[in-house]
Amino acid sequence: MLLPQESSSSVELSNADLSRTDGGISPKVAARRGLLFFFILLFVCSIFAAWFTLATQSVLSSFLLMWSPGCAALLTRWILHEGWRDISFRFGGRRTWSAIVIAVLTPLVVALVAYGLAWSTGLARLIPFRPSESLGFAIRLFGAHAAWPLTLLLIGSFFVVELFNATGEELGWRGYMLTRLIDAEIPQPIVISGVIWSLWHWPLIFLTAPVMGWPVVFSACIFLVTITSLGCLEARLRLQTGSIWPSIVLHAAWNSFIVEIFNSLNRDGDTSHWTGESGLLVAALMVVLAWLSLKGNWKMRQLQ
Repeated sequence: MLLPQESSSSVELSNADLSRTDGGISPKVAARRGLLFFFILLFVCSIFAAWFTLATQSVLSSFLLMWSPGCAALLTRWILHEGWRDISFRFGGRRTWSAIVIAVLTPLVVALVAYGLAWSTGLARLIPFRPSESLGFAIRLFGAHAAWPLTLLLIGSFFVVELFNATGEELGWRGYMLTRLIDAEIPQPIVISGVIWSLWHWPLIFLTAPVMGWPVVFSACIFLVTITSLGCLEARLRLQTGSIWPSIVLHAAWNSFIVEIFNSLNRDGDTSHWTGESGLLVAALMVVLAWLSLKGNWKMRQLQ
């Protein structure tokens, strides 16, 4: 489920990106300065969002958390006068639309394989649908016994909300941090960007994650593998298409299928050893997909 490979060129920056300067500062120095501002602002925004989440348990918590990276990136661009063009909101034609289809299908396939295997082998137990907190809120809002057309409308509306939340994170991770890591000549920027994205979730994992017979640190490490691998897929789609939309859609589809829908069908929810973002089966599948996504030669498209 990968985009067709292009020429024999390896991953590389576009000429426009390589020649970018900021007041006479080299792209490498400008990128490192931007990363410093971004991480400082990310820390401030994330601390506020985490405090609000733990203090209020409000329905706005996920919105604030997921928009922390986006706010940090937008503030950094504004403070450093970096401009907005390389966020890359353009669609870019058929290649981008193909990537968006892949972005929607990938989490669904991972969920069907991982959860299906767990349920069929008894590693996890399928139960009647039990909506997650956020999805349950939407169901209560529209009515639990709504007709199928309204149910489909509800699911569509829920995915739109996930798209909006995912946009907040992707403005920071793939819309800013990833390209700056490349410009700053950080080794293995795609993998490093995924690791940073994963570690950003750790504080709340340690503060809120339930424990099922093993230390929370073990669940956090499995989560690190899963989300780093997901980050590699998102980076590939974002860099090869030159558009941020495929990574936004992949992020939203992941949250919709893995975090919300399929966990609601699983007896143990997010605490399962085998399923969910800290599940061994999901992690194994994601490692394979990440390896395949980074394998071979492919060219980064111009960022616009």
